[in-house]
Amino acid sequence: MPVFALRLIDFVFTAFYIILLGRVLLSWVPVSSRSPTLVELRSFCYRITDPLLQPIRRLLAPYQKNSPMDFSPLVLFVLLSIVERILLR
Repeated sequence: MPVFALRLIDFVFTAFYIILLGRVLLSWVPVSSRSPTLVELRSFCYRITDPLLQPIRRLLAPYQKNSPMDFSPLVLFVLLSIVERILLR
């Protein structure tokens, strides 16, 4: 595989990791309408990560019924790192 393709794959995965981490961190911060930058940043993170997190949440729902923690971002981090390693081989 060409070096450019490997770097592009690495860049895309790194960017997604950062956005997913941003989503996790922003979920702990109360975001008010007085902070339009945080509202937009949070909205962006949710729009990008929701398509991958929703199926994982549906799969985990029976196992974390009463849990206050959402483990779907952790599962997604692990799955993405596995896929990235397979692609970069």
